[in-house]
Amino acid sequence: MRKSLIAVAAALTCVLAGCAVDGTPTRGPIELQTGKYGSMQTRSAGEATSDVAWAKLRAVRLADHMIFAHDLDPVMVDGKLPTQPLATPANVQVVIPDTADLPVMKDFEYGFTLSSGNEKNDAGINHAVMVFRDDAAASAAARQLSDVMLKRTSYSNYERVRVAGMPSESITVHDAGAGGKHTVAAFTPVGQRLIYTWADDRNRSWPERIVKAAYDQQKRLLDALGTVSDDRRIDPDGLLTGTVSEDGDSSNPLHGAVYGQRAAALFYGDQSAALAALKESGIEQFAWNGTQLYKAGSEGQTASWIDYLVKDFEDDSSRKAASPQDLNAARCLTRDGAAGCFVAVGPYVGEAYGKDLADAQQQISAQYTFMKKLAG
Repeated sequence: MRKSLIAVAAALTCVLAGCAVDGTPTRGPIELQTGKYGSMQTRSAGEATSDVAWAKLRAVRLADHMIFAHDLDPVMVDGKLPTQPLATPANVQVVIPDTADLPVMKDFEYGFTLSSGNEKNDAGINHAVMVFRDDAAASAAARQLSDVMLKRTSYSNYERVRVAGMPSESITVHDAGAGGKHTVAAFTPVGQRLIYTWADDRNRSWPERIVKAAYDQQKRLLDALGTVSDDRRIDPDGLLTGTVSEDGDSSNPLHGAVYGQRAAALFYGDQSAALAALKESGIEQFAWNGTQLYKAGSEGQTASWIDYLVKDFEDDSSRKAASPQDLNAARCLTRDGAAGCFVAVGPYVGEAYGKDLADAQQQISAQYTFMKKLAG
């Protein structure tokens, strides 16, 4: 997009006179401290041409139709791993171990999984939707995956049970494990999709209630899904180019993707509250790589989202911290073992976290330069 004459004139004035990013006078030229991140702009993503890339893209889109753990029970406030796209049978093993080589996994196409727990970490859930080649494969997956769980081991004694209200095609298992905790897992085929929910608590009635509620809510979302997109463009609006790329050899399955509005809310403790804040800011897309980028509905809607990000990052140990050099518009905080910085450019909001304040400041400074290019 071509810059307005006013913007060009303002930029020229800063070059000649020396201005901070927010327009205030400085004693010298702007000198953002970007460290190694200044050369780590994420490349344009292009199209999903490989089978794995296409599976991941469809999995990311499926995330926009997943349940919210907090809606199942408000005690679920602590997001956990695995919460990620499932693009290969090997990915499914993070959900249910020893399943990648099952015959039915040859018919696995893609899926998404999410996990959450409570503050005491004595109750939790893992939930997934897996998509298979056809209805028969999804039904076979329910049998084969549950059979793996039913194998007796020194630490696992699952048995088949019925949970009131679950459909007849659902396979449900229960284990009264060591330590007095009850685990219930349900496998329910719905067309070519398989809804899986695992829940545990010291009171058996809680996981039974959770798997039933998860099925009911998830089926409603899937019934409303409509036609699945066949568009292979990973990032049509180039939002990922406004982020810092992954550092080194890391390969986070959540990275390198652009998520929709509801999917973006999945990564917060109270997902419904996050969704309301996203809607208030007009955010419909969220790009995630080494840093994160949100596109608000307008430049005037970015402040409320930054306020939300700051509030989400804060805890009893958090403290306000200095903005990066020559980037006074950025807001930074520290807390035990981490630091976060946030900045807006036009309708975009950048979000960066580091191991310490200097690291977060360098990341957000680098991201700021990438966001300026994106904003044009």
